[in-house]
Amino acid sequence: MFVTMEGIDGSGKTTLINSLKPAFPDFHYTKEPTDAFQFGELKKLSSPENSFYNFFLFTYDRLNHQEELKSNKKIICDRYLASSIAYEGPMIEKLMGDQKETVRWMVNVSKMMMMPDIIIYLDVDIDTAVDRIRASRKNLNFRGRQLSILEERQGLSRIKEYYNYFLDNISEFIEKPVDVIKINGNDPAELVLEQARKIIESI
Repeated sequence: MFVTMEGIDGSGKTTLINSLKPAFPDFHYTKEPTDAFQFGELKKLSSPENSFYNFFLFTYDRLNHQEELKSNKKIICDRYLASSIAYEGPMIEKLMGDQKETVRWMVNVSKMMMMPDIIIYLDVDIDTAVDRIRASRKNLNFRGRQLSILEERQGLSRIKEYYNYFLDNISEFIEKPVDVIKINGNDPAELVLEQARKIIESI
């Protein structure tokens, strides 16, 4: 059983996973980017070409992640392909010219990868996400680029739009059946944990 956790920055995703570990110690917990990822090679999100380059960096890291994933029967992964689509897709779309074709191309490039059985997506309001980001960081930044609050809101809104488009239409892009379950990330952490716990127990 391969479960991935997804959500924009500030959705509470990593906090949720850390809370799940004591409840489900028999799962293997992993994340992307992996510890082997070369963050120094990432380019700033300033052009479609940079996002194109970054997508292949994340894809290469994901390819190297496959051996770990295939060697475990029960997995919870913090971010996976949906994150690459959501975060790199908006800029790559400027090269492709169409959202659907952009997502289709990104999925096709990733066809050799394991696909999750379940995607749990924490759906959070942009204002809530920004407030959480500001509470956890002294400055708003993304991949080394200083961002204004306006830029942060605009960027997160576009990422969220891509997440929802891909997850709402996932059967058009991935042949394997994938269950997408959305949890209200605006709820208190205890309630989010309880909902996620019930989902995992049910499988």
